[in-house]
Amino acid sequence: MNDVVKPWDDLNELLSNPFALQPDLSDITRAAHNLAVAIKHQVDYAYPTNTKAMRKAVDSASIDNRLMSDVADCWKHGRSLNDPGRNNSLQVAAMFEYAPDRGFRFLRNVIWIEHATIDKHDFIITSHAAIQYWLSIHTLIPRWTGTVAEGPAEFRKAAMLRFDPRYCIHVKDTRVLFVTRTATNDLAPVDPPEGRIEIY
Repeated sequence: MNDVVKPWDDLNELLSNPFALQPDLSDITRAAHNLAVAIKHQVDYAYPTNTKAMRKAVDSASIDNRLMSDVADCWKHGRSLNDPGRNNSLQVAAMFEYAPDRGFRFLRNVIWIEHATIDKHDFIITSHAAIQYWLSIHTLIPRWTGTVAEGPAEFRKAAMLRFDPRYCIHVKDTRVLFVTRTATNDLAPVDPPEGRIEIY
């Protein structure tokens, strides 16, 4: 709970703030990498006498844990692994909901796992699923659900982000993703016909 669940909750809350972030280097990516390492090493605690074999079994049983393992190893070993099919990087993008009649609403910062062979995945959702896997193994741990946090339900005329050096020392560029609500309340990518991005 201390090494995995609480760090997930803390990172999830941080992502709901409209910070302008360097896509590949900030407190956000550092926290995500550290969380991936903590999740990867749950196998050491669950199976201390058979860790190597069980690591393969867990990665086979849970694609989410396999991704966490790959993220952790890239972080620990300089981002380039002996098996190039496991290489990956984390990239942060600010996600805004766009409504033609209302403007832009900050939803959250999304950490994308850009993986060489397993496509692109949302880190907070993938790590959540990996944690749920371990909670099913550790049956004595209290129930935890975890809900992906979003920013305030406030639309503005511009997509607004805030630079805060406490979380990102320097921002050379930042990524923005626009989505819209579908009739079924899902989020789908959209290209707004016009709009402004403001960083203050």
